Amino acid sequence: MITKSEKERLHQRFMAKAEEVFEKAIASGTQAEELSLSEIEETVEGLKFELTGTLVAGVVEVRNKGERGPGPRCERCGCEMRYKGKKRREVVTSQGKIELERAYYYCKKCRVGIFPPGSAIEDQPEGVE
Repeated sequence: MITKSEKERLHQRFMAKAEEVFEKAIASGTQAEELSLSEIEETVEGLKFELTGTLVAGVVEVRNKGERGPGPRCERCGCEMRYKGKKRREVVTSQGKIELERAYYYCKKCRVGIFPPGSAIEDQPEGVE
């Protein structure tokens, strides 16, 4: 469950990014008055990923606090994976590249680590989830 302070922090981060994206969109539109509608849409589409990525990252971080309770089970051997702290990682999602801080778990037996809710690190190309 998300706390009120976590919700407020996420809201502030999202609104700051929304303001930044808004300013970029307005600036790009006024700098090139000869842009076609398609070119304007393309510019705004790129900016949309910045905003969406901020929201996705915030929700994932709040959802995965990385508390030291029981870890997830290793998909290979079934053993409980050990919590190794929070780590930052840039990942590529359907919304573009985003940077996440998530709990990291490691199976010593299989030598596999995961950043829930993502895939095992060795199963995906670097940074892709």
